[in-house]
Amino acid sequence: MQIIAKNLSFTYGKQTKAVSVKALNNVNLTIEEGDFFGIIGHTGSGKSTFVQHLNGLIRVNGKEGELRVGEFDLADKKCDLKTLRSKVGMVFQYPEYQLFAETVFEDVAFGLKSFNKDISQSEIELRVAEAITTVGLNYQRIKDKSPFELSGGQKRRVAIAGVIVSRPEVLVLDEPAAGLDPVGKREFLNLLKRLHSSFVKTIIIVSHDMNIISEYCNKVAVFNRGEIALVGTPQEVFADQNKIKELGLEFPLTARLKLALKNKGVEVGGDLTVEGFVTALSKLKEEGKL
Repeated sequence: MQIIAKNLSFTYGKQTKAVSVKALNNVNLTIEEGDFFGIIGHTGSGKSTFVQHLNGLIRVNGKEGELRVGEFDLADKKCDLKTLRSKVGMVFQYPEYQLFAETVFEDVAFGLKSFNKDISQSEIELRVAEAITTVGLNYQRIKDKSPFELSGGQKRRVAIAGVIVSRPEVLVLDEPAAGLDPVGKREFLNLLKRLHSSFVKTIIIVSHDMNIISEYCNKVAVFNRGEIALVGTPQEVFADQNKIKELGLEFPLTARLKLALKNKGVEVGGDLTVEGFVTALSKLKEEGKL
């Protein structure tokens, strides 16, 4: 499903006597089906507000722009939010805090039952087993355990299973690797890559970790004060050194290394992934330029 935002705006506190805050201001952004899309920006830049629009957690005011997710017009008051949310899965920061049921099975099955009132018990068991196995957990060993008995990493995987059990086409994650150690972070992000190569057509991640963005995303948008400041491939976005510094953002490690080498007179090609950087260095060495 292609995602298209046109002149999308949103103001917190507009309908109350509280001080209003404009979180989004005429955002124009297209996310293509198949993208592994990164959204970055400083705290308060509008990132989380934007992604919460994508499955209707924040409703679009038709007077403040347009938002289409596939065939769904989110500015339409008659938009089928239940069906939309079965197709656009949302995973918040620290998703393990969303666990609530007595067993892992019940927790994972909850959303599936909510979206499919007529689903059979056998189909529920099949889909729950599939989701739990997909996130790298042993279904038979874990299905009857309380989610609160699990390790932090296992809880996060169960929370993800509870979202992907509905087989969403789009998966949106807000700071997906927050709180994980380096090994856990790599394993979790590799899980997202596997999901992206199977049934989750589009993945959108909000992150403050520029290394994640450069390593896993094919496109990235930079939010600043509710507006889109930059959009492009990670290589294109981080090539604008002055703009990135102006926005108060860090550079991924590979971009910093490329810049350091450039200052020494060595131009390193390739993308900003670790593999791309190492391959480019190897090529320079073979050519006797390093």
